[in-house]
Amino acid sequence: MKKKLLLGLMLICVGFSCLACGTTTKGLVMDNMSEMTKVYYFGENEDFYCSLSSGQREKEYSMDGKHRGEENFALLSLNLSESVSSQLVKATVIIDGQSSEVELEINSISSAYLVDLERELSGSETIEVVYDGQSLILENLSKDFAVNYQQALDIACSEMEDKIVEKRSFNNLNAECYLRVLDKKANDFDNVFWCFSVLNCDNENYSIIISTVDGSVLAKSE
Repeated sequence: MKKKLLLGLMLICVGFSCLACGTTTKGLVMDNMSEMTKVYYFGENEDFYCSLSSGQREKEYSMDGKHRGEENFALLSLNLSESVSSQLVKATVIIDGQSSEVELEINSISSAYLVDLERELSGSETIEVVYDGQSLILENLSKDFAVNYQQALDIACSEMEDKIVEKRSFNNLNAECYLRVLDKKANDFDNVFWCFSVLNCDNENYSIIISTVDGSVLAKSE
C-alpha cells in the first residue's frame, strides 16, 4: 500500500513539473505571439525608402489582446519622400531573381504603403524593389544584429515579467505579444531597435525598447 501511495505521489509530482515547464513567462509569450519579426531588410534613396520585416504573425491580425494562430509574413513598407494622393501604389519586388508586381495600400497612421508578401524570408535572399522606374536594393540588417530576436525575447521576458503575467489565468495568458524592429527612418535615429509589446485583454499596452547592439534597455513602460 505504501509503495502504491508513494508511486502515486511521484506521478503527481511529475505531472506538476511538466505543467510548470509549460508555464514559464517565455512559454506563455511564445504561445501568444501575434507578431514575431526575425528578419529585417532596409534600403533607401532620395525619393523613397523601404523596410521588409519577416517572421510569423497572427492569422486574423487584430490588436485586441487575443491571439488567434499564426502564419508566415513578409511585410513590405514603402515610404515616399513626397506624398501622393493615391491610396494605392504599385511596385515590383524581385526576390532571388523572381519578379512579381504588388499593390501596396496606405496606412493612415504612418502614411507608409504596405503589403504582406505572405511568406517567410530566411535572410539569405537578394531583394530588389522597383517603384516609379527606380530600383532599390534592400540590405539584410538583422544579420548583423549582435542581439537576435531570441535574445531580445529573453531580455523582454525578464524585464517585463510583471506586465506579461498580470493577466495570466492558470496556463493561459489573456494578452498577445509583439516583437518588431523599429523602422530605421521613422524613429528619427540612424539605427534600428527591437520593440517588444504586450497588449492585454483590457486594452492595456506595455512596451520595451531593446538595443540590437548590446541588448541594453533603452525605454520601458512603467
